[in-house]
Amino acid sequence: MNILKTSIVLAALTVTSAAQAAALGVSINEQPRPGVPQARWTTVTVGDTYTQNQNAKFNYSVSNYTVNLTWTTNTGATGGCNIYYDVNKDSSTKFEDQVAKRRYDTTKAILTNLKQGDELFIQSAFGRDGDPCEVTLRHKIGL
Repeated sequence: MNILKTSIVLAALTVTSAAQAAALGVSINEQPRPGVPQARWTTVTVGDTYTQNQNAKFNYSVSNYTVNLTWTTNTGATGGCNIYYDVNKDSSTKFEDQVAKRRYDTTKAILTNLKQGDELFIQSAFGRDGDPCEVTLRHKIGL
């Protein structure tokens, strides 16, 4: 009986999450990073369906310790990047390995909890959509 109750609760949460995601819209702007023209700054503003820009698309996938991001900006430009974490280095004490784990865990948590009012700031390279990137979350409260 407990398994049935748990299954019903999980199914309800999945339906709720899917409905919330379907009600979101995005507006995406991109600009060269000042002083570093081969780098770009991309801002993904998450709002309701009425704020959805006609061209803008934002997709992500999380699998096998990799987060892949792809997008199309309001002007039709495409971009992408990824964040990879080597699970074999889980117990490493090296600073760069610990940073990679935190970057993966934090980005995964940000993306799986996106909501209206969130703004993603992505720093990545132009023309190399498979390269690593940094993702930062900002949230606007109020109108």
